[in-house]
Amino acid sequence: MHLKVREEYAYTLIELLCVVALLGIMIVIAVPAVHGLGQRNNLEIAARTMASEMRKAQQKAITAGCGQIIEFRFKDSYRITDGKTEETYYVHLPEGIALRAVNFPMSDRVRYLRFNYNGAPSSGGTVTLINNSGAVLYVIVTPATGRVRISEEPPEHW
Repeated sequence: MHLKVREEYAYTLIELLCVVALLGIMIVIAVPAVHGLGQRNNLEIAARTMASEMRKAQQKAITAGCGQIIEFRFKDSYRITDGKTEETYYVHLPEGIALRAVNFPMSDRVRYLRFNYNGAPSSGGTVTLINNSGAVLYVIVTPATGRVRISEEPPEHW
């Protein structure tokens, strides 16, 4: 003879508290990691945007046959000026990103990169971008050729 035993399944208060505690620990660990990814992504976006704007200015110098100037006046933006039309626009860096250093030539206390009518830069140089976490990316313009690249390491002989 078999007796049917009715089994009831339920969670105890201790089991629920353990699960909530484990979830809390996982969240505490995950939130800073996700936040750091966002800051790193903003830094990469800023570097890629800057490199793209430099290449665009270089191409415009060639196609329009006139110089293009990129001025680095502020820590959170840079200005691009068309040498023919004098049209100017600003590119603002994402929040939490700043220009740490710029080693292009200086004129009237402003650092600038100028692309001549043939697309050659006035000189090579590097723009160092930094985020709030201290991560750094370098946007490097090669002298003579004007190649623009992004690197996690500073250029040689810098």
